[in-house]
Amino acid sequence: MRHRNRGDAVFCRLILLQSLWHVRSFNTMERIPFLLKGGIFINREFSNKTSSKSSVVFGLIFSVIGIGFMLINVFIGALIFVIGVVIFLWLRYFGNDTTVSCREKGFTVSVINKRKGIIVNDYTWEEVTETLYYERESAGENNTTTCYFQVKTEKGVAFNVYEMKNFYELIEIFNQNTTHLPYFWEKPTGILKTRYIKQARAIS
Repeated sequence: MRHRNRGDAVFCRLILLQSLWHVRSFNTMERIPFLLKGGIFINREFSNKTSSKSSVVFGLIFSVIGIGFMLINVFIGALIFVIGVVIFLWLRYFGNDTTVSCREKGFTVSVINKRKGIIVNDYTWEEVTETLYYERESAGENNTTTCYFQVKTEKGVAFNVYEMKNFYELIEIFNQNTTHLPYFWEKPTGILKTRYIKQARAIS
């Protein structure tokens, strides 16, 4: 009985420590995360704030540039300022805020749109039929590369998000929970190597 009580005490301490790492879910319920290989917790949220954050950033940039140009040319400065306001309004009301919430048995995709409202879809890991990592380069002299991760199910595209904080964790969580797919995405080692490569999954 003494060993059992000691084991119960250790278990309670582990539960208490895990509760400190809880992630707020979309349903405002607290969850205890499950640890994957490599020290990644599965109960995580990953978000693209296109409507709320990107609209403010791009709108502010163009507005500041426009005000600066007004000191040189009022017409050009005013035109750039108006463009900044239009970009802000467009992203604000037509852009989506997408959140992917991963859990032990599946994931939830929440899309918030100013015009359409909130759309929430739940999926199990077994429903995933395809995962895709790809990159797009912006046009122009100072072109930049944006990374994307897309997940499909039998119902269609579950989500398509661009690189955000802890982007690699999102890909790793799907790698480890979609073992029914014959491939996974691996990031090559090396400072200059950033592109993920599709690798065949070992058949046991």
